[in-house]
Amino acid sequence: MRAKQLSGEHKVATAIVINTPSTAVWDVLKNFGNVSDWTPTVTRSYYLSDKVTEIGTARHCEIQGFGEIQEYVTEWQEGKVFVYSLTSLGPLGTSNSSWWLSCIDEKMTKLGVTLRYDLRYGLLGRVLHKLVMRKKLEQAQYVENIYQNKSS
Repeated sequence: MRAKQLSGEHKVATAIVINTPSTAVWDVLKNFGNVSDWTPTVTRSYYLSDKVTEIGTARHCEIQGFGEIQEYVTEWQEGKVFVYSLTSLGPLGTSNSSWWLSCIDEKMTKLGVTLRYDLRYGLLGRVLHKLVMRKKLEQAQYVENIYQNKSS
């Protein structure tokens, strides 16, 4: 299962296999407003909307080393996939992220995450991206912490 094609010139993507049933992984992911509970780089998060598990759900995140952003769900397939857009931050302009689950068997799940984004600020944005931002985005490792922190 994959989400629709995301727009953006640049891409960071990862996938892992988690030794956990897909329903348990989804139970963590669907708590969209509380991403700071399981992602160490998000120091604070909260819902911006009354919606919590559907298109239109919104959250605010404070991200260590990046700043603050808002994220808005644009696609939601219960138990399988969600896509959200992100507000601009530093040299990052329009951004979109998709998270999807693939059930390998009753005990194992593959989780994929893709972030696509454009850059702002012309040459300065490209330099900042090459020297700092790209490395930080690749080191964020949201996926690897998703279930380990929740089960601890």
